[in-house]
Amino acid sequence: MIIFFICGLFITVSQRTHLISVFMGMEFIALSVILMSAFTVPMVSCFVLLIMCMAVCEASVALALIVSMVRVSGSDEASNLMADKS
Repeated sequence: MIIFFICGLFITVSQRTHLISVFMGMEFIALSVILMSAFTVPMVSCFVLLIMCMAVCEASVALALIVSMVRVSGSDEASNLMADKS
């Protein structure tokens, strides 16, 4: 499970050109946190469900941001996000 977390962190840091890659790495990290909490605290299922709900909310917000960014700029590259348009 620690390996999942490290792989997700590596994906997030190394694939910074496209936002979809960054958000996929973040989802990988969220999956590892869910697995770690499920195995370390097996009696507290409410905590695991809370973490899962937060991961789903984060994924939906990330997808909405990517869709709106692609509609505005035409691609999901991070360089388009940081460009000064004024």
